[in-house]
Amino acid sequence: GWGVFVAVCAGVIPMGAILLGMRRSRIGDHHVTTLDERHALIVVILLATTGGLVTLVVADAPQEMVGFTAAGLITLVAAAVVTSIFRWKISFHTGVAAGVSVVLALALSPWWLAGLVLTVLSGWSRVHLDHHTIGQVTVGAVLGALTAGVSYVLIV
Repeated sequence: GWGVFVAVCAGVIPMGAILLGMRRSRIGDHHVTTLDERHALIVVILLATTGGLVTLVVADAPQEMVGFTAAGLITLVAAAVVTSIFRWKISFHTGVAAGVSVVLALALSPWWLAGLVLTVLSGWSRVHLDHHTIGQVTVGAVLGALTAGVSYVLIV
């Protein structure tokens, strides 16, 4: 149940915000390729994830779920800083893929590091689609892996 709740806060609500933004012509596509379209979306995702984290803490959810959600939130904040302050379109796709793989490896088994292959494939696709540079997908992956991994270890 907690996993479904976190998935809704960190996945379903953000995707819903993207689709709503597209419907209202504020976001051009579901990849959110234009840098300026990302700012309001980042705020919505931060609010949804923060609300989920507060709910987890107040409801005394398992510490691992709190840690997973908090690590994701901290990683999102780091990526938002790079995107908003430095005006550089870091890859959230590779950041999330790498961060989730590392946290699952820390929480469950090192075998989850095999998921980093999906990070590489995601990065390749982002570059192939001309949505990011190699640098943007690489920095996204490294930032995601380090920020999520360190955050999770410190919280749990």
